[in-house]
Amino acid sequence: MSLRHAILVLLQDQEASGYDLAREFANSIGLVWNATHQQIYLELGKLNDQRMVNFRHVPQEGKPDKKLYSITEEGRQELIRWLRKPAGPARIRDAFMVKVAGGELADTQTLINELELLAKQRRERLATFEALAKKLDEQGREQNLFSYLTVRRGILDQRAWLQWAEEVRQSLHTDLANASAT
Repeated sequence: MSLRHAILVLLQDQEASGYDLAREFANSIGLVWNATHQQIYLELGKLNDQRMVNFRHVPQEGKPDKKLYSITEEGRQELIRWLRKPAGPARIRDAFMVKVAGGELADTQTLINELELLAKQRRERLATFEALAKKLDEQGREQNLFSYLTVRRGILDQRAWLQWAEEVRQSLHTDLANASAT
C-alpha cells in the first residue's frame, strides 16, 4: 500500500483540504497507516500532477485560500485497480520488538520502562478504537461496515500487543529478579 491509496480512500466520498486529510490521518485511517503533514501535502501535489485529484480554491478571511481536493475519475480508477489487487502480507516494523530480540545486551529495567510507556500508548489507542467502534455501532454498523471492520481489526491488534506485552513484562521481571539474586 502506498500513501496515495490511503489519500484516495479518504477522498472517495468527499473533498477535503490537506489539513482535513492530516486530521483524518490522526483520527481514523492514521490508526492503521501513518503519515506526516509534510508527506500528505507532498503526495497531494504528486496526485494532482498525475490528475488523480484536483482542487479548488476556497477564499478565507484573514488567511490564505484553502485548497479543497477531490478525487478525479483517473484517481477513482487507480483506487479501484489497487483495491482489486491482493494486498500481500503486512510488514511489521516495530523497533521495540528488535530491542527485545537484542535484549541480551540491553538493560532489563530500561526495557521494562520502555514497555510500560508503549503499553500506555497502546491502551490509549485501544480506547480510541473502542470509542470509534461504539460510535459506528450507534450510527448503524451496516451503514459503516467497512470502517467498522477496520476499527475491529485495530481493536484486536491492540489487545494482542497488550497481551504480548504482559508476557514480556512478566519475563523481564523474572529476569530482573534472577539477576539480582545472583
